[in-house]
Amino acid sequence: MRAELLGKLLLLLGCASLGVLRGLELKKRTACLWAFRRALSLLTRELSFSLRPLTDLLDQAAGETTGPAGTFFTACRENFLAGGGESWTDSWQQALAETPLPLTEPDKQVLAQVGDVLGRYDGESQRRALEGLGEALDGCLDQSRQEEKRLFRVYVALGVTGGLFCLILL
Repeated sequence: MRAELLGKLLLLLGCASLGVLRGLELKKRTACLWAFRRALSLLTRELSFSLRPLTDLLDQAAGETTGPAGTFFTACRENFLAGGGESWTDSWQQALAETPLPLTEPDKQVLAQVGDVLGRYDGESQRRALEGLGEALDGCLDQSRQEEKRLFRVYVALGVTGGLFCLILL
């Protein structure tokens, strides 16, 4: 009897934890977008005050950014150096395709546009373009926060409900 009760309790907790884990995936997206937004602000600020090489700027962004976004900046810099320093756009797109990021396709499309801007224009033009893309990234971040707030509770409730349903069937 005790083993059966313990098994049912573990089943319920397992289902509830699946809901929590799915909800945490939403939080990862928000955290990743926030890290990219901070890094984009850093790049914009640096382009305003200095014209350091983009390899140095991405190295700084990678050092100041944690998680998947930091891995992305490191991969982008390495791709650029491995490609002989030919194209930031290609390096950025390759890093975006290769780095596992907890982002949606619209998020990645905004980030892909950043790669099209880097290294193509003078510092002021890059800065203005990055500011505009930063605003687009802010929209993605706001949407992510709203989805996180709304859907986290839904996923937890579905997990608990699924666990209760399984208990009823047993």
